[in-house]
Amino acid sequence: MTGAEATDSGNLVVGCCMIAGKPRCVLYDSGATHSFVLESCVQELILPVCELQFDLVVSTPASGLVRTSFVCARCPVEVEGRMFKVNLICLPLQGLDVILGMDWLSANRVLIDCREKKLLFFDSEEPEFMSFQGVLKEIRDGALCYKIFAQLKV
Repeated sequence: MTGAEATDSGNLVVGCCMIAGKPRCVLYDSGATHSFVLESCVQELILPVCELQFDLVVSTPASGLVRTSFVCARCPVEVEGRMFKVNLICLPLQGLDVILGMDWLSANRVLIDCREKKLLFFDSEEPEFMSFQGVLKEIRDGALCYKIFAQLKV
């Protein structure tokens, strides 16, 4: 399915995201367990690719079973002005550039409004707690972190 076909279909929620400063057609798919990017898009944008330790077999409606072993790990993706780091599995397909699936939707608490064909983002004012490993991963990726010391007496 191409981006134009997806847009013309009344049953799908599609939009535009930015990867490497370039607009890409994206399908928001709650039926997909993972998120995907087309190999041609990866090559065009010169995205860094990692090889998985195994072959992943993906079932697609158009091409049946497709085998892949590459991923763009923690790829920066901008959706509606918000930045996300997404593991995009590379697929050798044609059509839509990006599919953001349940891994992205659930990790970022994004809801799909099927009636209005739009995304709903959870905006929390509460602090988010992370594991030590999560903090180290964010620091390695260039995040700015602050250490807070507190003491509690009972």
